[in-house]
Amino acid sequence: MKDIRKMLKAQAKGVLPDEKLKESIKQELGYRAAEEASVLARADGGSEQVKSKRKVMFPLVAFAVILLVLAIVLPLALPGSSPTVLPGGNKFADITNADSFYAYGAASVGSLLASESDTSPVRAMKDGAAQEEKHIETVNRYMALVEGLLSEDAIETTAAEGAYGFEYGMKIGYTDLLGNAAYYTLYYNKHFLSSEQEEDETEEEYAIEGVLVAEGKTYPVSGNYETESEEDETEGELFFRAYLDDAKNSYIEVTQEYESENEEGDQEVEREYVYSRYENGKRVERTTVEYEAEEGELELKLTIEQENVRDELVFESARRGGEMVLLAEGKLSGEDVRFTVYIREGGYHYVFEDGSSSDHDRYDDDHDDDDDDDDDDRPWRGRDSASV
Repeated sequence: MKDIRKMLKAQAKGVLPDEKLKESIKQELGYRAAEEASVLARADGGSEQVKSKRKVMFPLVAFAVILLVLAIVLPLALPGSSPTVLPGGNKFADITNADSFYAYGAASVGSLLASESDTSPVRAMKDGAAQEEKHIETVNRYMALVEGLLSEDAIETTAAEGAYGFEYGMKIGYTDLLGNAAYYTLYYNKHFLSSEQEEDETEEEYAIEGVLVAEGKTYPVSGNYETESEEDETEGELFFRAYLDDAKNSYIEVTQEYESENEEGDQEVEREYVYSRYENGKRVERTTVEYEAEEGELELKLTIEQENVRDELVFESARRGGEMVLLAEGKLSGEDVRFTVYIREGGYHYVFEDGSSSDHDRYDDDHDDDDDDDDDDRPWRGRDSASV
């Protein structure tokens, strides 16, 4: 994503005027003549250097000409209009306890569930994009998650009354890159499983069970939050799971494994979030999501594994030509790829390096899942929340 800076460094010799061109500009402007004229003969046969305002002006004129040359040549050396990379926040840093993890799990898994329920075939595809079509369809299911993680706004939670027979409620707000908010509601019971304290070591374990309301549908959920602390080191293993069938053999799960070390006041935290999709008890897809910071810019790395296929993409949010875009590069089926995703209401427009493009549906959540069933204390029955 740092192509502009790298290109300027790599092509500096080819873009900037060389010494021969500079010398030619000086000759055309009479710079040498001005230098010679500034040396005047003295009566004793010597010479005298005379300060001249004209001599100072010529270099300034030459510099202006060089700037003019740059204004003409430099845009020609850069392919296309350069995007403005946007700032983003590392939402993983805000996950510090069980409640914040469950909120993140509900929001991120909810966005995946909503995207899958809204998936439709490619609407249009120009010649040359056939090779990428299958992979882009898979990537497109994660675009709502990518948007949410690269947006500036934090995930917001609000306490809600319990429902569906569960004691607690939590409403979660999640903002995309167009500023639209998606809302999901989690109703749950929480259980304190165990706590052990032995000298300088502490272990704690919590669990939840409940339902997640996403896009008017309810999904049974379960979660576990286990941490282990010892002196300046903390480890944890967490998961949040939304079931897709009554038998609970098919589900989407997000897990977090992290390690935190504090050495001499310098804290180092390693986090990795993994989304797994299971069908009939078998894992069919595994996706790892992590933040990467380079030269002060935040990127999101997505690694998708299906059977023997491994795709890796790095995303960065930007604005180009007045539109919100995602700049992506990486590997699809082992091939290097680079493309731009234009984010529009109702759709994603993918543009590849070879000029080909394709259009996919974009999930737009303008629904508020804080439904009118807050006083309904019946448990989940596998139906849409509107009909419960």
